[in-house]
Amino acid sequence: MLSKKSQSVKRLSYMDWFIAVAAIILVNTLGNFYYARLDLTKEKRHTLSETSKILADKLDETCIFKLYLAGELSSNFQQLQNEIRDKAYEFRNYSQGKLEIEIIDPLAGKDKKEVAKILEDFSRKGLKPVRDVETENADETRIKFLIPSAEFEYRGKTVITNFFDEDGNINIAEAINKSIKSIEYEFANGLRQCVVQKKKRIVVVDGSKETIGAQVGYFASELNKYYEVESVNLNINNPDAGRPFLDRIQRQPDSAAYILMNSLKRRIADAEMLLMVKPQEDYSLAEMYLIDQYMLNGGKLMWLLDAAHIEMDSFRNRTSVVAMDGNLENIKQSLFSYGIGLNSDLVQDINCNKIPIYNGQRMDKLNFMYFPLFTDHNEDHVITKNLGPVWSQFSGTIRPKAREGLSFTPLLMTTPRTRVVQAPATVEFVTSFLQNKRPEYLTTMNEGRKFTAMLVEGSFKSPFINQKKFDEKNFKATGEAKMIVISDGDIMSNQVSQGKAFPTGYDRYNQVTYANKKFLLNCIDYLIDDNGLIEIRSKDYTLRLLNQAKVKSEKGFWQALNVGLPILLIFIFGSVNYLIRRRKYTR
Repeated sequence: MLSKKSQSVKRLSYMDWFIAVAAIILVNTLGNFYYARLDLTKEKRHTLSETSKILADKLDETCIFKLYLAGELSSNFQQLQNEIRDKAYEFRNYSQGKLEIEIIDPLAGKDKKEVAKILEDFSRKGLKPVRDVETENADETRIKFLIPSAEFEYRGKTVITNFFDEDGNINIAEAINKSIKSIEYEFANGLRQCVVQKKKRIVVVDGSKETIGAQVGYFASELNKYYEVESVNLNINNPDAGRPFLDRIQRQPDSAAYILMNSLKRRIADAEMLLMVKPQEDYSLAEMYLIDQYMLNGGKLMWLLDAAHIEMDSFRNRTSVVAMDGNLENIKQSLFSYGIGLNSDLVQDINCNKIPIYNGQRMDKLNFMYFPLFTDHNEDHVITKNLGPVWSQFSGTIRPKAREGLSFTPLLMTTPRTRVVQAPATVEFVTSFLQNKRPEYLTTMNEGRKFTAMLVEGSFKSPFINQKKFDEKNFKATGEAKMIVISDGDIMSNQVSQGKAFPTGYDRYNQVTYANKKFLLNCIDYLIDDNGLIEIRSKDYTLRLLNQAKVKSEKGFWQALNVGLPILLIFIFGSVNYLIRRRKYTR
């Protein structure tokens, strides 16, 4: 028979184990509802910004977050999944539990035909599949399709978010780290589309052959997710400009000009921003006056301009095309008074995109220096921080002019290996490729760094102070404002094939997506400062890259250690605890 002491020891031991198991179950149960972690990083990379917290708190009913990055992942995408999941838990904490998180592998258990159909459906919805390539050893390479994207379902609305920025110019580990830096922004941007009730208004100026059709259709659809976008004809010489006010003009024909100018002024007054996209005709003084007075009353401007006019389509039936001066004199004069010199030229850069050229039956991809890739960004500014390459086509140059009260920030710039040609200039298609291989020509690519996009902020002065004023009574001579000028009217354009618009910045010939869309959205968010999202992009992240060779060579050891060490520690702890109690209670 067991002694009373032995029975007591046994009861205590059973009770201890019961309490321990109950505590573990309780902690895990609470962990499903509450999530917390200490952020010990210097840059507080795991702490949400105030903007993110406010957006999460705006959820007033259940929002389902479905992350499709799941299943068997390489170490790179496993890291991305972990970061997205942890960030989702942080957002859930500040949503008062209204954010429900689901991690789903939509490709699990599907055959090749089913996988292809699912990938096609997801792509059509805007969720971007990617290939995950992992080399296990010298003899085995595993290729799998993943969907590093998510859907927010809220109040019957579905919002798509892509968390991976594929960049053909950097390796996968660097691309993953760039994507990790953007997780909070992408998540907050998704929530913004869910909770925003009244969108801010952007006016796209029309009436002077601006590019506002299918060529920019993809970006227009993206912009409509966040803002109310409307085109307004400001060309008073165009009958369409006065059509909305025709009744008033007909009742007071003697005051037609006054009615039209004031009606147009009121129509754009409540817009957050005016967007001018590649006008092919110069603006009249009346149009420039309307834009000037809008800006000096606190409005924001964004210009996409081609001071030298040339189109890639012109090379379809010709081997050479002349780039002509765009004759945007009124626009140039106003910009000059605002501190921006817009040059009628084309810049060539050694750092450029490739375009296809047929050599007999073979297609070669050769460097085309009139298509610069802007990679040397200003990392000190939130617009271009952590930004990938931006693709430009026939870009010109701009130069800042010192103006009292104004500050200038370069946003896009070339490498120092450049050459500038003044319009009118003949661009010979085939010769441009041959020049790339001639050492004597490459030595002429030495004209230094050129600016192609500039942010101007501060106190602006109207160029109409000493000129004819269209509205003397309400004329404003100075005002605080912001303006961005980009000397490439096609930076927003998307390629179109058989009626299908490809994403902004996507080069279908090289199958690379450049950061054009992100850059333009950054510019607009900065000018409008919508929901303070630009604050999230300004956060600093220091990501430590793993040594991939070491990871592969030591993978088995660390897996065994991670699995075996906790079990060993539990065994040691249990054994020591048993021996101590046995010694204590059996004396």
